[in-house]
Amino acid sequence: MMAQNAIYPTVVAAGKEDSTALFLDLGCCMGTDVRKLVLDGYPAARVLGCDLRPEYIELGYELFGDADRCPIRFFTSNVFDLPTEPVNAAETLPDPSTVSDLSQLRGSLTHIYTGALFHLFDEETQYGLAVRLATLLRLCPGAVIFGRHQGLKEEGYIDDHLGRTRYGHSEESWPKLWQKVFTEVEGEDFAVRVQVQAKLTDMFWDDPQKKTRSSSLLYWSVVIA
Repeated sequence: MMAQNAIYPTVVAAGKEDSTALFLDLGCCMGTDVRKLVLDGYPAARVLGCDLRPEYIELGYELFGDADRCPIRFFTSNVFDLPTEPVNAAETLPDPSTVSDLSQLRGSLTHIYTGALFHLFDEETQYGLAVRLATLLRLCPGAVIFGRHQGLKEEGYIDDHLGRTRYGHSEESWPKLWQKVFTEVEGEDFAVRVQVQAKLTDMFWDDPQKKTRSSSLLYWSVVIA
């Protein structure tokens, strides 16, 4: 699904061309997307996969049968344990092979992907997540945060069949969130450099009831100009 994002070819090309590029898939689950990323040419030594649950990573090794040879660095960490204060760009980039916690990556990443993550939370928590991602990013031209998650034509609470409180952003509200985030983290002068694209797709699963519940995916990217 990562590869379906419009900015994906740009990210892959940047990984090939920039020897300092560093990629993180936050909420990588079994690591399918990052394995595809490496297959497409992004150097594996600079690709990281992080999930909250170690069993997902282990299931990925089992699924792909590559526990003894997968060059991607996988680790577990909780993004909400990170502070929200701004951070200066890392003077020395971390050795990806030694990373075991997200705190080691603050100000270091050129590419961050989050798939099916934001839509798990309410509006306030999504904002807090976005702020923390901004502090992980190396704030240089071409740096990218991108992803996909459930969205709505008009922002509001998602009709969740399990009764969970989840917020859905729209094509209009999503860029506003990121402008607010970077204004808070880096100030208004920096925020004008932030370019946000958001595209809502058609419904990605069929509602057997065909009544009130509908759902679409919001594919998006945040680029530092």
